[in-house]
Amino acid sequence: MRYQILILLLFAFIAIAFVDSKPNRLSKNKYPNISDTIPQVCVYITPQEMEQVHPFTTLLTNTFPDPNSFETYTGCHYQFYTKDEKPQIAVRLIKWESVQQAAAEFRQQVQSHHDNTGLAPERLLGVADSAYFSLDAQDTALCDECHMVAIRGVYAMYISFKGQYERVPRAEKKLSALNILQLMYDRIPGLSSHRIRIYQ
Repeated sequence: MRYQILILLLFAFIAIAFVDSKPNRLSKNKYPNISDTIPQVCVYITPQEMEQVHPFTTLLTNTFPDPNSFETYTGCHYQFYTKDEKPQIAVRLIKWESVQQAAAEFRQQVQSHHDNTGLAPERLLGVADSAYFSLDAQDTALCDECHMVAIRGVYAMYISFKGQYERVPRAEKKLSALNILQLMYDRIPGLSSHRIRIYQ
């Protein structure tokens, strides 16, 4: 089970850069063929809410659930496509079997970030049990592909950004991730209510 989830996560972090399909927009309240044993991100963070918190300079054009969702994993993709640009956000939620497994996953993500960039990610205090926002090895003030990982109890939350490297600073993407995380805390059953001190 843990091996399957780790493989899926690796695929998911890579896949955001290549999500070019544009499935028909689905109802914000019902998504077919997805298990309801874990809260569905697309249902709880609607397109209207994402339009209020995303950092991009283009408009939201498409929203669809991750087709790889299963009993303990769900995700939602938000695309901000134009003819020339393809910015996007992926929001994912995993429910681990124990707090210990969730903590081990966080440590693995921190190690993976260091192995890939040579840098320790920026740790975020007061956001979750453990949380970080990634750093770009080329320029720590910018990022094309960057992400937040946050652990709260048995839940792991991943918020990934792709696009608008020079037009949207990393700080704005981090602020957007914090606001999206707050939406998850406020709306998704199973995540205890927690107020984040929003900072840049």
